[in-house]
Order: sequence, then structure tokens, then C-alpha cells
Amino acid sequence: MEIVVVGGSASNVGKTTLATRLIRQHAAQAPTVALKVSVHEKPCETRVLTFRPGEEAEHRRDTGKLLDAGARCVVWVTVHRAAVRSGLALGMAAARRLRPSTLVVESTSAGIELRRIADSWFVAGEGEWKPWADRHRKRADHVVRSEEVFGAVVAQ
Repeated sequence: MEIVVVGGSASNVGKTTLATRLIRQHAAQAPTVALKVSVHEKPCETRVLTFRPGEEAEHRRDTGKLLDAGARCVVWVTVHRAAVRSGLALGMAAARRLRPSTLVVESTSAGIELRRIADSWFVAGEGEWKPWADRHRKRADHVVRSEEVFGAVVAQ
């Protein structure tokens, strides 16, 4: 399984937009699954949910975008920051059971924690960065600005 990671400097910088573009590229050639990791600063229960095309995803806007881009499934993990490693491990295990050729992971924390990543992207926004974001940026194979991500979508 090839792992592609998309992270970013903060919320709303274009991580999902870039992930959808990468999913379209990979899904055209082989089964692709998306893993979205939502890390919360306040204590919360770790949850791992799997969404498939056609299933009602309620108010979960990003999962719908990832499915519409061609992901066979979206595994969505919500986890407290203190438990991010174990939450990421649970999400990875759920994604592996789906046997994709490519796994596109949207998570800055995954860019820090995961090893054996085939390709890593970092979206840099203009505003204040999350404290741990620079660690992903330093490991990323590609660094793009939010304007580039959103501009490419408008130009298509």
C-alpha cells in the first residue's frame, strides 16, 4: 500500500482540496482510500468511522468531498491530541483492512508520526500556524501555499 500524506499549517488552508486532487489522480489507476484524522485539543472519545459512497455522511462535509473525488471509502478518526498516536494506529488498521493500493491521509499529525510515506504534501497558510505544523513541513516532499491549492481548483 502506497501512503500519501497531506498536512497543513492550520485549519481551512486547503488540505482537503489538495487531498481530493490527489485522490482523483490515484483512484483513476487503482483502488484508493482516504483517511482523515481530526485532532481535538479538548478531551474526547477516540472514534473511527468508515464512510462509503452513497451512505449518508450527515454534516461531514470533508468526507463527502473525499468520496466524490473517487475514494472507495473514507476512514475518519476523531481523537484527542494526547492520544493521537493510538488514534492514528486505529485509523491505519481500519484503512489497511480495506486493502487499497493507495491511502491518502489528510492529517498534519500523520505527517509527523507515520513512517514509510511514499509522498508527503504540506499546505502553508497565511495565518498563525499550529505549534506542531512546522515538523510536518520539514518532512514534506512538497510544500505549497494555500493560494496555489485554491487557485488550481478555480483554474480547472
